[in-house]
Amino acid sequence: MRAAPDFIAGRDQVGRAFEYAQGVYAGPGLEPGADLEHPLAVAAIVDGAGFEDDAVAAALLHDIVEDSTTTSDDVAALFGPEIGGWVEVLTEDISIADYHARKDEHRRRVLAGGSVTASIYLADKLARTRALAAQGGAIDPDRLEHYWDTLELFAGRRPELPFLSELAAELPELSPAEGSG
Repeated sequence: MRAAPDFIAGRDQVGRAFEYAQGVYAGPGLEPGADLEHPLAVAAIVDGAGFEDDAVAAALLHDIVEDSTTTSDDVAALFGPEIGGWVEVLTEDISIADYHARKDEHRRRVLAGGSVTASIYLADKLARTRALAAQGGAIDPDRLEHYWDTLELFAGRRPELPFLSELAAELPELSPAEGSG
């Protein structure tokens, strides 16, 4: 097990979320490619913007339902209904088979969920953009389109949200992967 990053130290709810996520991401039944590094990056971004502990905890847990057998009810039982509700909003509806329709529904639901869910969602896109840029910047064209659509929708409807300017500045570092699409 890894040591908790500095931003987690001395914070009960955030520490509990870290320990829980660390156990889930170290266990069986994970989606391929799922690991704790991405949720930690998102939580660090959210923490760096000064969000309260519950939002940082939700950022640590934001992908846990998609990545594992954990449910949003499990999260609510362990961390309270507010964090459980945020995680539920941040979880894609996999019953929508079409990629573009699923992403569109999710973006709109996240925006309707309020400033915390919208901010975590943007921090997620920012963390993924940074990780992809560090690996050369190639990205699936549909995913790149989704990131730009997210930026456009959120900036148009909620321009006061954090992370929009960073995402706008860093998204151009990504380019469609050759042979994708």
